[in-house]
Amino acid sequence: MTDSAVTTRTYDREALTQLLTRPAFVEFLKDLEQDGGYESVSVLVIEVSRFGVINDSVGGGVGDKVISTTAKRLQKILPKAVAGGRLHGDQFGFAYVDVDDMEAEVNQILDFAQRPLAIRGEIIVLSIRAGVAESRRIDSALTELVHAAEVAVHHAKHSRSKVAYFDGAMIERARSVHHLENDLRVSLVTNASEIHSAMSHSEFELYYQPIISSISGDIHAFEALLRWNHPKRGMVSPAVFIPMAEQISVMSVLGSWIIRKACADAMTWPPNKDGTLPSVSINVSPTQFLEAKILQGAVSSAIQETKIDPSRVKLEITESAEFSKTLLDDLKRLRELGCVISLDDFGTGYSSVAQLVDLPIDYVKVDRSLVTDIEAEDPAIRRKGMIIAKSVLQLADSLELTPIVEGIETDTGVMLIQALGADLIQGYVYSRPLPKSEVLGFMGNRK
Repeated sequence: MTDSAVTTRTYDREALTQLLTRPAFVEFLKDLEQDGGYESVSVLVIEVSRFGVINDSVGGGVGDKVISTTAKRLQKILPKAVAGGRLHGDQFGFAYVDVDDMEAEVNQILDFAQRPLAIRGEIIVLSIRAGVAESRRIDSALTELVHAAEVAVHHAKHSRSKVAYFDGAMIERARSVHHLENDLRVSLVTNASEIHSAMSHSEFELYYQPIISSISGDIHAFEALLRWNHPKRGMVSPAVFIPMAEQISVMSVLGSWIIRKACADAMTWPPNKDGTLPSVSINVSPTQFLEAKILQGAVSSAIQETKIDPSRVKLEITESAEFSKTLLDDLKRLRELGCVISLDDFGTGYSSVAQLVDLPIDYVKVDRSLVTDIEAEDPAIRRKGMIIAKSVLQLADSLELTPIVEGIETDTGVMLIQALGADLIQGYVYSRPLPKSEVLGFMGNRK
């Protein structure tokens, strides 16, 4: 680039990373727009998901080191960026001029995310989301690219993707999400004293996806999955409304209903051919641990009311900053009720293996992102996928935890997972999530 306001001006930088501050990054884009001389400008926003968990579990000093090390490495692997900034505590932004292959830059980020950081004796596994916005697709000021890329990051979160490229429809979807949040507030908060009755015969229902022993063919468990059948919008994705329910602090009420309903449904299931009864796996939101006594009371009441054997109740948790400090005691109390504990997103979420060792858990759900590549057509990708899957399963075995592998869709995938020493599989190869009305038929067909 020739001399201009962009190349000669000094911009404010923040102390920890020496990247531009958010105002300075925006100011850079303003100057870039004023100077002109480019065909296109792109902004890449990178968010370190669950950074709060890292900060809480290993301490603020290590957390700061994670941020500064991440910033340094990002600058190293993204040399084509003309500017980089720290937009928020766990969010970075990089600007590009006339770079046609942004996909290559994104691939650099995805590769970086697979490489753990070793900081002060801690092995840190980062979970990263990225959003890209390009001036060719936005008819507005360059400064709007920052907001657009952040919208894309949010879209990636809701769609459970690693990367999203901004398009105008995302704004409309964001508005739709806002309206859905208002609807959810009305659905859950209106007539609070009758909320359980309202849920049981109106908009909310549970679907069940089986977890199968690939060796014996028996049904190990069904995972209870919440669905919202909105009277006007139809079936709404839980990826949309669960985060809303967490944000507006109604998950304790909704979660208690799920626990009671799932236990009651499980009592209607017949035994497997060997006489064992399938368990029911119930997702527990991190925000429910903010009111741990309500959670414990809901589980205890459901067990007493339905008469279910508590060993059939598998509570599925995910790591979160909201409960990391008290998680150990809370899980011990749930274990004392006779429940089984399963950890979701194994291999992608925990920042410290040492922390994982201390938790009273029985099962781990191996995230589908870690096994997707084992069936890839490209031999190199397939070989790498097998190495990753094998490493994760070996880690589970060394911790004496039973793995449940998610996302397997073909018989070949089943055979590969078995070859790696795992048995329990949850995926479309066996069944999609089923409404309650189809569960008994599914079970009958497997005998």
